[in-house]
Order: sequence, then structure tokens, then C-alpha cells
Amino acid sequence: MTGWPVGGIAAAAGVLGLPHLLSPSRTRHGIERADALVTWTRRVADLLASGAGGLAQAITRSAATAPEPLVEPVQRLAQRARTHGMEAALREFADGLADPAADAIVLALLLRLRTGGRGLADLLHRQADAQAREVAARRDVEADRAKPRATVRSLVGITLVMLAGLLLFAGHYLAPFSTGTGQLVLAGISVFGAGALMWMHRLTTPPPPRRYLTTGEAR
Repeated sequence: MTGWPVGGIAAAAGVLGLPHLLSPSRTRHGIERADALVTWTRRVADLLASGAGGLAQAITRSAATAPEPLVEPVQRLAQRARTHGMEAALREFADGLADPAADAIVLALLLRLRTGGRGLADLLHRQADAQAREVAARRDVEADRAKPRATVRSLVGITLVMLAGLLLFAGHYLAPFSTGTGQLVLAGISVFGAGALMWMHRLTTPPPPRRYLTTGEAR
């Protein structure tokens, strides 16, 4: 519509890339899953305390009421516990979640499976309490990171509104961009803006969590 090839490419890249750069979906999903893990751990502990049987039985029963983010992982855990053994199933469960919060719970279960002893329900409750404090801290950090993201979203919105207004009501002001030199300048502006957004995304996105319970080549 504008006759700007570079503008078309920049618009397509913005439609595809801006939602990823301005939305912390991965971080938010990780926090929700860690919170669900706390809830599930407490349910397993309650089942053990109520005399529901051993750990395998408690995990199997918990699969029916697992929180939404953990429905499939817990169901796979219950199935693999019957076919692969509890320790292998727990390690596969931790690898599937790939989260230090899951590592902490699974490590406590593995140690108790190897050493035996009573008090597994109390141990799980203590682990759940510790992870709940960790989730609260992660939520606070994410709330602080959300502030610069909101600022950038506002700036991007203002820029797009201004550009749309210029295209509709002051097209002559943007006429130089229709030339070859103007397209080169527009390309430079687009690359600069994209680089700034990617830098912002990197600064406000936490690095992947480092796990301490790994298997196979990861060890």
C-alpha cells in the first residue's frame, strides 16, 4: 500500500516478533508451573499422611487431581513408576519439567527412597513450604521486570500511532522514504529499533534456570 518494500518487511517482522519480545510468557509459565508443583507436593504429602499407601500409590492417586500445568507430567510419572521403577520415573519427571523447583522435590524423594525411614509426608510439606517462598520471590522479581516492559509497550504503541497518523494525514512528510535512499534509511531505523527491543528483552528476561539434578549426557 505504501510502496515501501522495507516497510513491509519491517511490519511483518514486527507482527511476528513483537509479541515474543514484549510478553514474558516463558517466565510466567515457569512461575505458574512452580506454583502448581507446590500444590501437587502438598497433595502427595497429605495422601501419604492419610495412609493412602506408599509413594507410588500416593502419586497415582494424585494424578487425578493434579493442578492444570502438571496434569500430563504427573500422569506420565504415575505410568512410568509402574513400568520403569520409581527412581527412573522420578528422574524422567524432573527432566521433563527442567526446573530447579522440580529438582528439589525429586531429590528429596530420591534420597528418602534410597535411605528409607519415616516422615516422608513431613519432608514433602517442608519442601513445599520452601518452594512456596521461592515462588513468591520469583513473582516479586517478575513484577519488577514488568515495569520496563510496560514502558516499552507504551513507546511502541505511541510510535505506531504516530506513524499511522503521518501515513493518513501527512503523507507528503514521509515522501522521502519512497526513494531508494529513503528505503536504506528506513532499513537502518528498523534494524536499530529491532536491536534495541532485543536488547531490552535480554535485559528483562532471566537466564534459563541452572539445574542440579541431571541425568545422562547432561551430567
